[in-house]
Amino acid sequence: MSILEQTYREAIASAGKEVFVRTLELTCPAWTEAVLICNGFTDRVCGTEDGRVLSFEAANIGFALAAKNNKGNQALAFAVDNTTGRVRQLADQALDANTRITGVYRVYLASDLSAPCEKPYRMSVESDSFEENTSNLQCGFFDLKGTGWPRIFYTANFVPALKYL
Repeated sequence: MSILEQTYREAIASAGKEVFVRTLELTCPAWTEAVLICNGFTDRVCGTEDGRVLSFEAANIGFALAAKNNKGNQALAFAVDNTTGRVRQLADQALDANTRITGVYRVYLASDLSAPCEKPYRMSVESDSFEENTSNLQCGFFDLKGTGWPRIFYTANFVPALKYL
């Protein structure tokens, strides 16, 4: 049994000692640096799957995870505390520059922050809304609209006879 399976079993039994640290990395070409936030009250330094070490800022985040199925509208929802107005300012910058905000959602075990304990979700922010002191971000990680069709591009390297047309 892997450490992740054991942790899930302990969490279900409510007798577990492990705590999940959920992180969100948001990037946009219009911003000077990425936004790195994690749930809880303690800032964390975590390693990524590609060997980077990132410093995540503690924030009040609510997560609504997507169902694991094969529908074309896979989405995650994040509610981020926006008491300083920082989220709205960054959203306005991205909107003014007409650029896409991309995000990476990672889950860590508090006892091992060297790498995520499950495969990260890579997604793009599809919509945002602001209510009082909370920013709601709807993120999709199966981009059906942005998927090229046909998926196989017929080029002269793939189909050499095309250069004679």
